[in-house]
Amino acid sequence: MGPMEAAAAGMESAAKNYLDDLEAMSEAQILESAGGTARSAVDFTFETAIINKRIAARLNGVEPPAMPEGEGWTVAPEELRSKSAIAEYMKSACDELIAVAKTKSEEAGAQLMPLFGGEKPTFYAVNFAAMHTMYHCAQLNFIQSLAGDMEVHWG
Repeated sequence: MGPMEAAAAGMESAAKNYLDDLEAMSEAQILESAGGTARSAVDFTFETAIINKRIAARLNGVEPPAMPEGEGWTVAPEELRSKSAIAEYMKSACDELIAVAKTKSEEAGAQLMPLFGGEKPTFYAVNFAAMHTMYHCAQLNFIQSLAGDMEVHWG
């Protein structure tokens, strides 16, 4: 398995884990801020999805969707502020990235592309998306544990 194929597989696994954890949560756990000041799961899920969509667009050679503007952390738009809406948006973003990553050859995966911090191989962008997805999945796990849910929902 080459780096591009491995990156696509890693993203596939990260997406499944994230969506499984999101499914296990209540609407309130997703929409409310843990402790009153922490980012809500709906907001960091939206951020994760838009980053995945931006990377997919770059891999497709098209202009990526803009990051929402505003002060502070990225906030989900009103139309995505429900468990079902944000889960579907996240699923579509992950599916889009996985699909385009699977079309790339190992040679294409090794080509350099401009990213934050300088040029990196294309497969690095997909690896970053998987890592970023799992980073925020850990936040979902923490919210679950605060509510007494100590189960591992991945399977």
